[in-house]
Formats: sequence, C-alpha cells, structure tokens
Amino acid sequence: MKTKQVNKLWKGRFVSVRDYEVQAAIKKGGLRLFHKEQIMELSVDELKALKPTGQNHQSKFGGSYQLVDITWKPLTHDPRQENLI
Repeated sequence: MKTKQVNKLWKGRFVSVRDYEVQAAIKKGGLRLFHKEQIMELSVDELKALKPTGQNHQSKFGGSYQLVDITWKPLTHDPRQENLI
C-alpha cells in the first residue's frame, strides 16, 4: 500500500493527489493518506473509479501531470492499532 502525507485540504474537504501517484497506488494495492492526526484509506477499486480533472500541470523535472480530487473521509478507527475486547 502506498502512503502519502497531505498538508492541506482544498476547500476544506478535498485532497489533491497527482495522477501518477494514483497509478502507483493501484499497482501497490491501495492508497493510505495522512492529514494531521487522521488517516484515510482507498482500495484499488476506489482508485480505479477516480478520474483526473482540470488542466495539465508542468512538472519542474520534466513531464506533466493532472490532479485527482478525493473527498476527505477519515477513518474513525486507526488500522495500525489493535482492538480491545
């Protein structure tokens, strides 16, 4: 699973991820996003349903990319912690 730290939310409710990062996450089996103390996970099927929007952005290092906007829905339970009985 690919992990990515997000520093800010667009309009307070969207996470913007580059299209090539989404493709890499599909190959790795999913995407885990971190924002402040919250975590959001996306499965491969959810990632495949996302489409890039907007214009192409020029990369500093050559090439171009588009942004994929994802509605921020953090998990209520941290998957890295065990459950108490």
